[in-house]
Amino acid sequence: RSFEEEAKQISIGQRCLLGDGTRRGEVKFVGKVPEIGFGFFIGVQLDEPMGDCNGSQKGKKYFTCDKNYGIFVRPNYVKVGDFPPVDEFNELEDEI
Repeated sequence: RSFEEEAKQISIGQRCLLGDGTRRGEVKFVGKVPEIGFGFFIGVQLDEPMGDCNGSQKGKKYFTCDKNYGIFVRPNYVKVGDFPPVDEFNELEDEI
């Protein structure tokens, strides 16, 4: 499937897990970001400051979040679903 086809399966507001399996967040942007490459990207506001932007690329604002909470990735790197924010203080999560 193409990035465009994969992007059409993703909606703003959905919770997601990135392909590295550790970073979770909320989809804030779906579309083209010519400043970083050809084709479709997903803009994600991460739950933790593990990103590389604040929702902007080369001065153009695509969505708003705090510094290092934003990241743009290819659609095939995003898995949408029921991925609640990680509660580091909930020890039960490791046992489930």
